[in-house]
Amino acid sequence: MVSTVAGSNAGRSAGAVIREAFDAAIVGAGPAGAATARWLALQGKRVALVEQSRFDAPRVGESLAPAVQPLLVELGVWTEFLGLKPMRSYGTLSNWGEGGPRIHSHMMNPWGCGWHVDRLAFDRMLADAAATSGAELQLGTAPLRCEVTDDGQWLLRIGDRTTGCATLLRARVLVDATGRPARMARWVGAHRIAFDRLVGVAILHGCMDTSPEGYIQVETTADGWWYSAPVPCNRMMAMLMTDSDLCKRAQLLSVMRWRNLLAYAPATGARIDGTVLWGPRVFPAHSQRLGRGKLDAPWIAVGDAALAVDPISGSGVVRALRSARLGAETALALIGGQTRRAIQAYEAECDLECTAYLQERALYYGVERRWQESAFWQRRGVVANPTKERRISTTLAHQ
Repeated sequence: MVSTVAGSNAGRSAGAVIREAFDAAIVGAGPAGAATARWLALQGKRVALVEQSRFDAPRVGESLAPAVQPLLVELGVWTEFLGLKPMRSYGTLSNWGEGGPRIHSHMMNPWGCGWHVDRLAFDRMLADAAATSGAELQLGTAPLRCEVTDDGQWLLRIGDRTTGCATLLRARVLVDATGRPARMARWVGAHRIAFDRLVGVAILHGCMDTSPEGYIQVETTADGWWYSAPVPCNRMMAMLMTDSDLCKRAQLLSVMRWRNLLAYAPATGARIDGTVLWGPRVFPAHSQRLGRGKLDAPWIAVGDAALAVDPISGSGVVRALRSARLGAETALALIGGQTRRAIQAYEAECDLECTAYLQERALYYGVERRWQESAFWQRRGVVANPTKERRISTTLAHQ
């Protein structure tokens, strides 16, 4: 007997091929999902890693902080990472706040430098590493429905996007690694606590010499802040970080309107002289924390599904890999039957990280005082209010 959790009418269990049981089913093969799958597979667990895409669409997040190196070494994929031929990142050129541009160098970091990467290739490398370690990687498949059996196991119906064929996966533990949508978690009763409406409006430029461009650059304007970074193969990513409603109002999916705003960011504009390869495209970048509720079901969320952070922190992939390690340890405990205690400890750790992050974000935005009349910066001033921060932290502590 099974009870339905969520999904579409097309996802009913009848007619699907039922696979043998897995220890864990992980939905989403971004850095957090792929790394969680690899950690569990290396422990001898039977893992299904389900990814909706075929790694065939652009992804952003081209710069990795120096702290990524020990995490990739520990995961056992450092050689594979170097095989991507990443470019060294020497730090950040920051046009943020008063006093002119500042250089924040990585050279004092114990790991020496950060890295500029092709993010699509990086994500695919991690997914392949999970498969190499024994996880069953299923590309081009999307979850349609999720059910719970009487003995507490999961029945996950997935559909092949090309053939339309459906498969039922049985797993003892479910891991949501679907990023900010937190699709699986919301199916099983969780909710998202959003802290802002940030999006990135990106254009990838090519056919330009990026060899002198060893730095990330950020630059504030009244409309938000600009991010630019070189990408391997003589490409440059430029992106305006603003709020979704402001993006819609300014019609930033028009190249002309995007470039009109770029004119107010002279340091960023000076780096871009190549042809447009794609864009503008809008990518979600809002900060959020998952509110779980009940602690008695064997599922967890990792990466952005659990806690998504503002790109200004520069720690997205590092946080994803750390989340994967902690998530894998928690999943092992869940497989062993330690449900409530393991989940409670995991959620408490995520809450502490969220509180520290909100304080960090308030400090970043508090430095910039030049655009106090603009909607974007006024909203960040409200978030930085200590009373608001304490109220958010208290809310999280009582989820």
